[in-house]
Amino acid sequence: MAEETRHQLAFLDGLRGFASLWVLVGHAMFLTGYKVMILAEPDLAVELFIIISGFLMTFHYQARQAREPWTAPDTWRIFWVRRFFRIAPLYYVCLALALFFGPDLWQARLDAASILPGGVEEQARYAERYLDQSLTNILLHVSFVFGATWTHNFRTALPDWSIGLEMQYYLVFPFLMIVVLRLGRIAGMALLVGAMALAGTWLDRSGYVIGAYSMLPMKFHLFAAGMLMAMTLHVEAKWKWLLVIGAVAVIFVPLGGGRSALHRGMKIGIVLGFLALLYKDRLPLPIRWPAEWLDRLFSNAFSRWIGDVSYGVYLLHLLVMLPVCGWLASTFPELAPPPRFIVALALTAILTYTAAWLAYRIIEEPGIALGRRIATRFRKTPPSPMAEKTVS
Repeated sequence: MAEETRHQLAFLDGLRGFASLWVLVGHAMFLTGYKVMILAEPDLAVELFIIISGFLMTFHYQARQAREPWTAPDTWRIFWVRRFFRIAPLYYVCLALALFFGPDLWQARLDAASILPGGVEEQARYAERYLDQSLTNILLHVSFVFGATWTHNFRTALPDWSIGLEMQYYLVFPFLMIVVLRLGRIAGMALLVGAMALAGTWLDRSGYVIGAYSMLPMKFHLFAAGMLMAMTLHVEAKWKWLLVIGAVAVIFVPLGGGRSALHRGMKIGIVLGFLALLYKDRLPLPIRWPAEWLDRLFSNAFSRWIGDVSYGVYLLHLLVMLPVCGWLASTFPELAPPPRFIVALALTAILTYTAAWLAYRIIEEPGIALGRRIATRFRKTPPSPMAEKTVS
């Protein structure tokens, strides 16, 4: 069963990899002034990351329930240690680079903007993102608290607002799953989505959401979509369909940006496509073929590789892209947007994927292994009867 499930989820590696590539392409379009429809919307790729995160956290938590009971504090500590050492090592390295080279990256941003419509004048609002090297900014980012603020959630050259968001989700995740255990999947998730939506509405109306939607209530409905899809793997018949309907329905929570018909339609398409890949063997034949083709695409060796390095690509790409785009604008100002985009994308991709692969081998893999070793020290609680309880 475990081997079958791993095969069933093989597409997730490629999905993560292509999402990170989408972010890279979208930012290259933004910095070169060349846009191609949906590719110029990297925020949708980040939302795909969020949905995948909600799915994977819930999937693994359910799979380990027998040996790591949801109500045991040891389980919570194990979960937090694993997630910290998955996220923090490379993040801290990139954070140090972003803060130290912030003024240089800011100059590169100005150089890149000098040949774009609006020019340098429109960039003034971004200055603090690159120039704030204060102790407050450093401590807020090192502690991951920055994402829960409306003053420092967008204050480095990294796209790290989503990292702060993820860490908030990891912090509360064990308690979310206890709610699901106590109330059942349907009622528990309905309560959680409703409570987060109320909190997010208050934040939105109070003016506390500025720059990026890094506060958990603003994006929780996307995590919830992934959580609900993971829960479908543990129920049958009508409960499965109710959870599927719920995963689509939460997309309509009017929070977190991207509220246009196009963005909402794309997010619904992402959820339905995710479900099609998850349940491709049960689809009608006309739909099964394209789902199986996509599954092979996302599961091949190249897709698995770009999935492995996707976190590094996401964190590192702006540190590379900004100097590249600034250099192109300063050296070849006469280049039209299409060739400027192609050259910027090619140079950035080569350098970023090389750096991300090295970072994966030298920083990420050892960090993950260390986290696992530390986590094993907390596994003191034997499985309890409650761990076997079926929630519905």
